[in-house]
Amino acid sequence: MKKILLSLAAVGAVVAAAAPAAAQPWRDYGPGPARFDGYHQPYHDGRLSTGYVDSLDWKIRNAARNGRISWDQARALRGEVRAVQPIAWRVQTGQASRWETARLERTVDHVEYVVSRGEYGWRR
Repeated sequence: MKKILLSLAAVGAVVAAAAPAAAQPWRDYGPGPARFDGYHQPYHDGRLSTGYVDSLDWKIRNAARNGRISWDQARALRGEVRAVQPIAWRVQTGQASRWETARLERTVDHVEYVVSRGEYGWRR
């Protein structure tokens, strides 16, 4: 009788220890309070952070001062950067859709290309 009770107690302890693990969500996308579904995913490209997008303003002004682009081109580029700054915040916090992430990436690529090459050929 004693062996049966000890066996049942051991099985009960194993079941009690496994119960909290079974209650955990199946897909955990990372630490923190925000959980991400299949549509909204965190993006880990450093160029798409708010700090980097904000630094593009300096790069644009510097390119205009050095004569690589005109001041009209600089004004247009700064407008493009200002338009995607809220998207950069959503990408950094994992709240942006894939479409928004792609738009931000295209804009950053375009600004970097224009600033480095001095060409403003861009189809809208």
